[in-house]
Amino acid sequence: MDAAQPGKGKWVLVTGGSRGIGRALVKHLAGQGYQVVFTYQSSAEAARELEREVAEQGGQAEGHACDGRDYDAVRQVCEQLVERLGEPYGLINNMGMTGDQLLFKFDIERYREVVATNLDSSVYFSKCLAPAMAAEKRGKIIHMSSVSGLKGNKGQVGYSATKAAMMGITRSMALELARFKINVNAIAPGYIATEMVEQIPADARKSITSSIPLKRFGEVEEVAALASFLLSTQANYITGQTFLIDGGLTA
Repeated sequence: MDAAQPGKGKWVLVTGGSRGIGRALVKHLAGQGYQVVFTYQSSAEAARELEREVAEQGGQAEGHACDGRDYDAVRQVCEQLVERLGEPYGLINNMGMTGDQLLFKFDIERYREVVATNLDSSVYFSKCLAPAMAAEKRGKIIHMSSVSGLKGNKGQVGYSATKAAMMGITRSMALELARFKINVNAIAPGYIATEMVEQIPADARKSITSSIPLKRFGEVEEVAALASFLLSTQANYITGQTFLIDGGLTA
């Protein structure tokens, strides 16, 4: 195996891959030789730009519009990909939204949207691609959770619930799929420097930074590097675990 191209000959799917952490995952993995497929819901322009950037760097990435909350849409995309590309090597369930709202002002439809976007989509994609991985007797599934699933956050009842649930899903899937040599793990980022964090007012960002032992936000590339390790053969004996990457926030 080419040490510089550990992903050569393998394809992975990154959901919600056109922005933020997902975008970094796509670029990083393409740089390692993986053929990367990513989904997006509405940001077609950002998806096309990402495809161009990856191609210019000599990598392979293709975006597909898919509403991860719609099981039939997910099934259709996954079936088409498996038919065209063969068995997937990896799946990173990165699609997500925060939908912050305080309990007393709760909008139930918004809550349901958060649950469907973060949680249902992860189950749908896993259900659709795990059988193909099992047929090959190999595979890696990574769920993008969050420290909010461990420590909670004001206004994030729905978000925290989904991210905690993803840790439980990780453990259960790991037990179910171990006999097929499929590793299932989760990554729980803290505050990462994405477009979403940049929208936080400057004084609030300063307060957040002071609460983090390492005194800074994480970089998307750091999260991508952790995901890359979990996809690698070096992580073949790791399954059912949640890895925190939060600068010590939950220490």
